[in-house]
Formats: sequence, structure tokens, C-alpha cells
Amino acid sequence: MSQTASIWSPVGTAVSIAVVAAVMLVAAIMAYLNGTNAAITELRALAYPVVWISVSLAAAVWIGQTVQGRPRRWRGIAVGGGYTLVIAWLTGLLGATTGGFPLGVHAAPPGWGPIILYDSGLLRLSIVPFKLIAYLALGYVIYALVAAHRGSIRAAAVGVFSCVSCTGPLLVAIIGAVGGTQATTAVATAGYDIATAALVVTFGLLVAVVARQQPTG
Repeated sequence: MSQTASIWSPVGTAVSIAVVAAVMLVAAIMAYLNGTNAAITELRALAYPVVWISVSLAAAVWIGQTVQGRPRRWRGIAVGGGYTLVIAWLTGLLGATTGGFPLGVHAAPPGWGPIILYDSGLLRLSIVPFKLIAYLALGYVIYALVAAHRGSIRAAAVGVFSCVSCTGPLLVAIIGAVGGTQATTAVATAGYDIATAALVVTFGLLVAVVARQQPTG
């Protein structure tokens, strides 16, 4: 009984979900590569979605189950939702219209794709799955912490001011666009290396702050 309880504890649940997500994504990537002639110039680019998704899900599930109570639910929804929209705008998932174009779905390795592009004439969407999942997870964590109130506002601030993990890829993509194709690829890859490390650190800090707030004994 105690063993079953420990498996479905916040830690057990978070780890289980992260492992399942990682295994499924790796299997999907391998199937995609075997079934297509896709040329992958940087193999570590395939690891970014695995890390972003598994870490994001693990942290969001653990914090969601660990932080009890949502007395300020609507405030949490407002802050968490607003935070997610700001991140989406800063990273290009959501942006100003470029004139309008129909919905397009483009193939890419799982995690990176399918990439969804759409411009309504008012707003532009450029959805990359692993980034969307990570930013939604961050938004959910901010929601949970703000809604719980108590000392969790301090923990929420960690996520808000750790936005370098989200804006890094956007900045290096802009810088890389100045150079040629090889330069662009090199700079963008380095940018995702930094962004991935920053994302892991951000979720790690959030988990650490929440863990310190939990009663001992």
C-alpha cells in the first residue's frame, strides 16, 4: 500500500509522466526519421523537444500537486494567462499580422512539428509544439503559485524574471538572420543550447522555492 502511494506521490507522478512523455517522443522521432528522408545537420536539435517537454511536464505536475489550495483562482488565471501570452508574443508563437495567410501545417520532427502557421489578418500564429507545451507549463505554474497566495508569489516571481529561457531563441534567431545559412544555423543552435539550459534552471528554481515552502516533519 505504501509503495503504491509513493508511486503516485507528487514526485512519483511527475517522474512517471516525464519518462512516458520522453519515451513516446523519442520513439516518434525515430519513426519519423526512418520514414522520411529528413536531413538533420545537428543531432542535438532533436534533443531539445525531449528536454523541454519532459522537464516542463515534470515540474508543472509536481508543483500542481504540491501547492495545495487555490483561494485566489481568478487572480492566478489572470496572471498566469497574461504571462503565457507575453511569452508567446516575445518568442514569436503569437505576433502581429503580416498581411494574412491561410492555415498551414508543415511537417517536422516530432516536438518541432507539426508546425502550424496561420495569419488571420489581425494576429499571426507560429506554433512549435515543444515550445508551446513548455510555455503553457510555465503559465500553469505561475497560475498555481499566484492562486495559492501564501508565500507562493515569491516563487511565481522566479518564473516571471527568468524569461531569458524564453526570449533567448528569438534573440539569437534575429542575430543569426544577419549572417549566411551556416552562420544562422550555428547561432540558432547555440541559442537553443542556452535557452534549454535556462529553461531547466528556471523550472529547477521554481521547484526549489516551492520545496522550501513545504512544512517539514
